[in-house]
Amino acid sequence: MKLLFSLLGASGIAVLIFLCSTWYLRPFLVRQIVLRRLNHQSLMARLVDKLSKRRVSPRSQSELIHHLSTLSDLLDATARNLRLGKSMASSIQAATETSTVKDSVINDLVATTTRGESIADATKRLISTAKTNELIFAIRTIDLAATGGVGGVLALERAAIVLRERSTIINDRQMQASQALLSTKVLSWAPVAVAVWLIATSSSVRSFLILSTSGWLCILLGIGLNFAGRRWMQTIVTPIHA
Repeated sequence: MKLLFSLLGASGIAVLIFLCSTWYLRPFLVRQIVLRRLNHQSLMARLVDKLSKRRVSPRSQSELIHHLSTLSDLLDATARNLRLGKSMASSIQAATETSTVKDSVINDLVATTTRGESIADATKRLISTAKTNELIFAIRTIDLAATGGVGGVLALERAAIVLRERSTIINDRQMQASQALLSTKVLSWAPVAVAVWLIATSSSVRSFLILSTSGWLCILLGIGLNFAGRRWMQTIVTPIHA
C-alpha cells in the first residue's frame, strides 16, 4: 500500500512540475532565446524587451467587452464628426462629450489637442502611457486618420468595426464557455466538500488524512491537481490579448 501511494504521489508531483514548467518556465525561456537571437540587433532587442515587460492591466471579460464597446463608439463618433467637416481635434472633443469613455489617456489627448498641440505629437507622447492593447490600437488609428482625407474617416470606421467584432467574439466565447466553467467549478469543489464531510464524520478517515504522511500526501496531491485543472480550463476559455 505504501508503495502504491509512493508511486501515485511521485506521478502526481511529476505532472504538477510539468504543468507549472509549461505555464511559467517555458515563456521565460522563449523570451530569453528570442533576446539572444536578436542580440546583434540592438534596436530590435530593446524593442522586444520593452514589449515583453509591458503589463496589461488585469480585467474580467465583461470589463474588456465594455472597454471595446466604448472605444468603438468613440471612433465611430469621431468619424461622423470628421464627415461633417470638423477638424480632428474638434471631432475627438465632440466624440468624448457624447461617449461613455472615461480613460485618462483619451482625456489627456483631448485636453492637449484643444490647447493647440498637434495630433501626431500628442499621440506619440501618450501612446506609451496606454495600458491596454485595444487603447493603443485606437490611438494609432487616430494618429493615422489625422493625416486627412477620406482615408482617415474610413480608417476610423474600420477600426471601430474591428473592435466591435472582437467584442462580439469575446461575448460569444464567454457564453459558450459558461457551461464548461460551471462544470469545472462543480467538479473542483465537490471533492473538497466530500473530503471535509468525511473528515468530520469518520474517525478512520480523519486519522489517515491528518495523522499520517500518506494522508497529507493525498491532500496535497488532490489540492495541486484540483488547482491545475481549474487553471487549465481557465486558460482554455480565456481570450488571448494580442
